[in-house]
Parts: sequence; structure tokens; C-alpha cells
Amino acid sequence: MNPLDKVFWIRIIFAVIAGLVAGGLGFLSINKDAASGIGIGFLFYILSYATVRAFYGKSILPTERSKLITTGIGAYIFMFLFIWILYNTISFGRGG
Repeated sequence: MNPLDKVFWIRIIFAVIAGLVAGGLGFLSINKDAASGIGIGFLFYILSYATVRAFYGKSILPTERSKLITTGIGAYIFMFLFIWILYNTISFGRGG
């Protein structure tokens, strides 16, 4: 598997964790500070960048270093929002 493919999947894993953490910390739709959960998403994206840079930074050509930042960003955003919304939905489905 190509290192950039691994970067993509690492981002997906971080997005799932970020969505669960944002929901688990109580940033749900009934909370007036629910939008602060987006900060959790940013934090985990930065952590994912630090992780992929530590593991794959040397195996990627210097001319392609910007791909460590951009690879999987769209998938990360959608997966984070999906998991966060799913957590919100499930938590209200069982009585809040």
C-alpha cells in the first residue's frame, strides 16, 4: 500500500475517534455549546497530521510534503460529521 493511501486511512480512523470524542464530551444538539465540538475535529486533524508526518514524513518526496496535509481532508470532514451526527442521533434515540 502506498504511503499516501495509509495517510488517508489514518485520517479516517482519526475522524471516527474525533466524532466519538465530540459526542462523548457532550457537544450534542441539546447543548448550547455544541458548535465547540468542531474544535475537537480541528484538534484531531492536527494530531493526525503530526502522526502521519512522524511515520511517513521521510518516505514521501520533499516536493510532495504538502500532500501530508491535504490527503484525505474531505473524507476526514465528512466522516467526522457523520460519526458526530450518528452519535447525537443514537444518544437521543435511547432517551438522551
